[in-house]
Amino acid sequence: MRRLLLALLLTLAGPLQAAGADAWLARIAPALRELDYQGTLVYVAGGKVETLRVFHRNDDGRERERLVAISGPPREVVRDGSQVMCIGTGLAPVAYDLRQAGRWSQALAISEAAQSTGYRATLAGEGRVAGHAAQLVEVKAADRWRYGYRLWIERKTGLPLRVDLLGEDGQAVEQIAFTELELGHRPDDADLEASGAVALKRIEVLAPLGHEPPRWTVPTPPAGYELRAARYGTDGVQLLYSDGLASVSVYVERAGSGLRGASTRQRGAVHARSFWFDGWHVLAIGKVPAATVDRFARTVRAVDGDG
Repeated sequence: MRRLLLALLLTLAGPLQAAGADAWLARIAPALRELDYQGTLVYVAGGKVETLRVFHRNDDGRERERLVAISGPPREVVRDGSQVMCIGTGLAPVAYDLRQAGRWSQALAISEAAQSTGYRATLAGEGRVAGHAAQLVEVKAADRWRYGYRLWIERKTGLPLRVDLLGEDGQAVEQIAFTELELGHRPDDADLEASGAVALKRIEVLAPLGHEPPRWTVPTPPAGYELRAARYGTDGVQLLYSDGLASVSVYVERAGSGLRGASTRQRGAVHARSFWFDGWHVLAIGKVPAATVDRFARTVRAVDGDG
C-alpha cells in the first residue's frame, strides 16, 4: 500500500508542479499593470551592460510608465495608456500603438504565452533579487527553435524582479534585473513625463493580419509559429511570425538584379539572416536562435508568381 501511494505521488508530482508554475506566471500580468513602483534595472546582453531607471504608476486603470537610460547615450521610453514613445534613438520621437504593435513587456508576454505547446513552465526554487524574496520559475523551450526563460517573481506581489533569456545550453544569453526597487512607491507626475516638450503621437507601425492573402509566405514555419501580421508596400512585404512569445520578422524587398549572396549578423540574443537572389533581398530577424531565422529566410516563397 505504501509503495502504491508513493508511486501515485510521484506520478502526480509533475502536473502539480506545472500547475504551481502556471499560477505564479498568472500573477505577473496584474502586478505589471496595477502596481505602483520605481527602481533601477540592469540589462546585460552581448557583453554590454545598460542601467535604467523605471517609474510605473496606475491611475484608476490608466497605466503610465517611463524608463530612462542612466548609462550610455541618453535614451528613454515613455508609456501612457496604449501608447509608447521612444526618445533619443537618433531618430525623431516615435510612438507605437500597443493595441496594434503587440505587447510592450516581455515578462507580460511570457506570462501569457508560456502555456503554449512550445514551452513548459516548472518551479525552480527560491531566491532574492534587490532585497526581495522571489520564486524562481523556468519556462523551458520544447525545441531548438526558440529560447527558454528563467524568472524571479516577487513572492508577495507577483512582480517580475529578474528575467533571464536562456540558450540551448541553459545559460543566460540576456538578463534584465532590478538592482533596487521601491514597491508601493507612487512616482510623481514629473517622473512620468517625457523629457522636453514632445507630445505623444499615435503611429500605426504594423497592421494585424487582415483578409488580404499574403503575396509571400513561409509554407512550413517551425512548430508553433504562425503568421500574425503583415504590411505590404510597392516594393516588398514585411511578415511577422510568432508563437505568442518569440517573434521573427521577415522582410522581402526588391534588390539589384545582379546581387547574390548571404550574410549573418548577431547582436546579443538577436540574430539576423539575409539572402540576395533573383532581384530580391530577404531578411529574417528576431530574438530567437540563429537556426530559426535561417529557416525563415531560406524557406520564404512568393505566392502566385509574385517573385
